[in-house]
Amino acid sequence: MSGASVKVAVRVRPFSSREISRDAKCVIQMQGKTTCITNPKLTKDAPKNFTFDYSYWSHTSEEDSAFASQRQVYKDIGEEMLLHAFEGYNVCIFAYGQTGAGKSYTMMGRQEPGQQGIIPQLCEDLFARVTESRSPDLSYSVEVSYMEIYCERVRDLLNPKSRGHLRVREHPIMGPYVEDLSKLAVTSFADIADLMDCGNKAR
Repeated sequence: MSGASVKVAVRVRPFSSREISRDAKCVIQMQGKTTCITNPKLTKDAPKNFTFDYSYWSHTSEEDSAFASQRQVYKDIGEEMLLHAFEGYNVCIFAYGQTGAGKSYTMMGRQEPGQQGIIPQLCEDLFARVTESRSPDLSYSVEVSYMEIYCERVRDLLNPKSRGHLRVREHPIMGPYVEDLSKLAVTSFADIADLMDCGNKAR
């Protein structure tokens, strides 16, 4: 692999109860990597087609053969991120969308089986891979930070005393970092799950 690689995925979620009560119409169609958008006010206009690395149809339910599950999204995106991390690259995922678009569900998911998001699945696989990679020449250290940036204030969600006054700095070699952000050592996915729970409660 050479240089940085950026991939873009879009996902359409099911209607919310509010949208159902308003008799909303779905204006999105997906086929393969292509997302097709129809303007409901200009039905005579040709639909607009956009091609991405992944177009995830999650608007229906598991019974639909085209339905993209949490597992499918992780297998496409999360597994590759973990692979690149073990190859020594920095990896990042950026979830973008308006409130209620499904960012938290895609990234964190829910506790029920099959509903976990990319982050918990990636963390589980991380420790599975560490366990498989037993070698006298290798040692692994895993640390977790959890922060919130809201209205340009950075808050450490794993430090109850944090009031949102942490500063973003730039290291000449390591790049941007958050000064005084907690870094907690973990040895299992259960440790990470506990910290995510604590961080979520602090939000």
